Amino acid sequence: MEGDTRGRGSRVLDGLGRPPRRLLVLGAGAAALALLVDGGLRLDVPRRPAPAPTRRPAADEQLLLEAVADLDEIVAAEDDVLSATGSDTLVRRLRALNRDQLRVLRGRLTNAGVPTSVIEAAVTARTTSARRTSAPVRTRSALATLLAAPAAGRWEALTTATDDARELLAAAYAQRLAAAALLGHPVEISTTPSPARPAVVARTQPLVYAFEVVAAQSAGSQRRRAEATLAELNRLALAVSGTASTTPAGWALPFPVTTPEAARRLATAVLRSAVDGATAAAGDRPTPASLEDVARWSANVQALAVDWDLPLTAFPGADA
Repeated sequence: MEGDTRGRGSRVLDGLGRPPRRLLVLGAGAAALALLVDGGLRLDVPRRPAPAPTRRPAADEQLLLEAVADLDEIVAAEDDVLSATGSDTLVRRLRALNRDQLRVLRGRLTNAGVPTSVIEAAVTARTTSARRTSAPVRTRSALATLLAAPAAGRWEALTTATDDARELLAAAYAQRLAAAALLGHPVEISTTPSPARPAVVARTQPLVYAFEVVAAQSAGSQRRRAEATLAELNRLALAVSGTASTTPAGWALPFPVTTPEAARRLATAVLRSAVDGATAAAGDRPTPASLEDVARWSANVQALAVDWDLPLTAFPGADA
């Protein structure tokens, strides 16, 4: 028995009474593994994947998301008004324009790489907030009030936008105010002139003069319509300048006007030109007050243009 014990012991010791090298290596490995496990390394779970790269926001992303959420709320309100009132040609037309705006702005976002899920989240958040804080829109008057009051901070936000986005959204807001005017909500001009006011005045005076000619060269119902438009333009001129409009020095008609047909052509030409050129009146680096001033002026002109068979457009004066 004793000899057997010595024999088994000799198999785990070398000639100098030490464990063989193989056992030393294994022992060191086990000790190192014990230290790693004790230090927090888990061998029974897979390695975590590298974090996904963070998406960089697109240019004007937040501003466009807010505009889309605004429009979605407006279109829903127009749906409600149409459901409550039945057929309403003007509201139906406004809804079509707002849907066009939605399509363009959503397209801008997705083309810039903004995920659809991000767009829908912004819309959902607005819808949830609107349900908690505002009454449902069921009438023309309520719709006009909604259209006449762009959300707080929108004009300030536009001053930080890229030129392209600023022009596009300023035009959309002007159209929204024009829609409010057509629905019976007056769009007043601020009594505090903005830096853009001289440009606005310079665009109003030729309109007044042109419609003096249109009224003088028209007859019957066209003359009555021209006189009504002239009265509104004089009111607008007084609002923007504080004085009655005067014939601008050196301003000439774009073509001879000696017949009712030519008079009608002049009316549509000057109104279209005023609407198309409105966004430029704010200047290259507009203030919030300038943007709102120009939009309110443009809205009044757009509403008058509808009387001369020039319909509202989704982005008046801007390249959508």
